[in-house]
Amino acid sequence: MVQVREVIRRWQAGENKTAIGRASGISRRTAGRYIEAAQSLGVAQDGEPPGEGVLAQLLQRNHAGPLPGRTGPVTVVLTGHEARLAQWLNEERLKLSRIHELLAQDGVAVSYTTLRRYVRRAGLWKQPQTTVRMSDWAAGEVAEMDFGRLGSIVDAATGKRQTIWALVIVLPYSRHQFVWPLLQQTLEESIGGLERGWRFFGGVPRRLILDNFAAAIAGPDALQPRPTRGFLEYSQERGFLIDAARVRRPKDKPHVERSIQYVRERFFKGASFRDLEDCRQQAERWCSEVAGLRVHGTTRQLPRTVFEAEERLTLQPYDGVIYDVPQWKEVAVHPDHHISFGQALYSVPSTTCPPGTKLEVRGDHGLVKLYKKGELAKVHPRRPRGGRATDPDDYPAEKTAYALRAPDRIVHRACELGPNVEVFATKLFEGPLPWAKMRQGQKLLSLGEKYSAARLDAACARALSFELVDVRRLHNILLRALDTEERPVEEATVPLGSRFARPPGAFDHRQQRLVEATA
Repeated sequence: MVQVREVIRRWQAGENKTAIGRASGISRRTAGRYIEAAQSLGVAQDGEPPGEGVLAQLLQRNHAGPLPGRTGPVTVVLTGHEARLAQWLNEERLKLSRIHELLAQDGVAVSYTTLRRYVRRAGLWKQPQTTVRMSDWAAGEVAEMDFGRLGSIVDAATGKRQTIWALVIVLPYSRHQFVWPLLQQTLEESIGGLERGWRFFGGVPRRLILDNFAAAIAGPDALQPRPTRGFLEYSQERGFLIDAARVRRPKDKPHVERSIQYVRERFFKGASFRDLEDCRQQAERWCSEVAGLRVHGTTRQLPRTVFEAEERLTLQPYDGVIYDVPQWKEVAVHPDHHISFGQALYSVPSTTCPPGTKLEVRGDHGLVKLYKKGELAKVHPRRPRGGRATDPDDYPAEKTAYALRAPDRIVHRACELGPNVEVFATKLFEGPLPWAKMRQGQKLLSLGEKYSAARLDAACARALSFELVDVRRLHNILLRALDTEERPVEEATVPLGSRFARPPGAFDHRQQRLVEATA
């Protein structure tokens, strides 16, 4: 409006179009168009200055754009490419800079500015939607978390090049942030970075808005996102709620999205690091001394100062104890009543978890817990790789003694079958190598189940009377039903007569000769 008024004022003052254009910062041709439009509306060069209504009409008539009925050469060059432009922009979602390159490869030589102006006039480029500014979060209410690729460093000790990612946490209220460089976006490394972040801030927010990375979110759903068991357990331990952003919706966590580029450009690029640990130490100092003490572009305040004065005390307390990150795994019980977890074996109760049962295992540095349909089934101390944790009570009762090579257990069970069975079992395991008779001991117990305890006790009594301690022959006694026969009465021993008895001296011929000589 001011520019149009200046053009008409200078025209009525007698200046020509060239001088008007030079003074107003427009071309001679544009100045002439304003003057022609003013004359068509009844404005005379020697008349009164136009009012606000006339100036508004002049501005509307001469708004930037092509003159009616006139077509520039660029329009002719791009004519016929509307379908491809629409596909690239709306379906393939290519950037206009890439479309400009593709057109150049096909021989369509136009400038980037011309291409942008053309797609806007043709309605091929979706206009940005209007939006509203969301209300700010309360102090200590929310933190936003995201990952971003920083670049690569060469480890001074190994000489290997490593790709470095950054876990960035931003508190939207104060704009204070924390950066944790890492190598992988695993559950253990992510929780480790969050733990260092809570220690840096001195507290934990009540809600964490995060990206849909696989270690934390199992099912990305806009309405009901499903967190992984490990990350859900961590959030319960620290007391914050998980709020997963929608997929490809950066506006759900706008503060941390803008911080990724800031961290890459202002912290990582141009810096030198010895290794990952050195990068982490420098990142923490940079967050506190550089990023925290800059004037933020939106709030125009120092993030660290606002955080210390208004937000720190509103955070939930952090105890400082490093969280022991658990591992969760779904397993099946093996035929030997064990499961495999962390390359170690752990026994499970055979009565409630027979072979083939599906279990969920939670393991940390101290314990391994086994769950069946959400209920705790067994707890073991953690074993190293190649180790084994076996509870004898987990085995079936009939196999425990054999599996543990424990003769005492077989003797104890034999006592329940009868006194003679106990004596037979005790004699069976006498000797320097009792565990060598374990199979016979198991066979002895199985005979009691097959033939009844009473028959086995009777058969053992018969075998012991002949000092026969052999399970195979004991089995033959039961097969032939000899245990049911009455034992024959023992006959009295008839002593031999003394007709041919001689005294001991009768056979000593030397003594007999000595008697004859003295006589």
